[in-house]
Amino acid sequence: MKKIFLILFTIVLTISCSKSNNDNNYPNIPVVNINFDLNLNLPSANDLRVPNGTYIDYNHGYNGIAIVNNVRYYSAWELTCPDHNAATPCSKLVQKKKNDIYVYCQCKDKHNGQEAQFSLITGQSMTPGLKYVQLKPYPVYESNGALRIRY
Repeated sequence: MKKIFLILFTIVLTISCSKSNNDNNYPNIPVVNINFDLNLNLPSANDLRVPNGTYIDYNHGYNGIAIVNNVRYYSAWELTCPDHNAATPCSKLVQKKKNDIYVYCQCKDKHNGQEAQFSLITGQSMTPGLKYVQLKPYPVYESNGALRIRY
């Protein structure tokens, strides 16, 4: 019974995480293929071992990927502000301090003179008035002490 539930859950998750539907929700962010593995036993992944710990990688995704430990699961987000053209150099989202659960868009001129702020826990904007209020998510699979992000 447990195997049947796991198989059905995997099918539903796969269907619900369809690339094409997700891409339509983020017209400002170009589609990039991602094939990224992170060994959780590496020292660079130490922060992901604690609840709300984060890992930032600027070598994958369009402008980078943020991974966060949400206690029971991991989430991964594109580090590009969804609210304006991704080609704008300031659209790369950055943490203000290591392991911060927020990332910031430095395009103040695009956000009424302030940096747009996004939560890595939920992906939601903390800044009112944005047209696109959630970071672009990437599917994360955990297996044998590693995280796999495929898109």
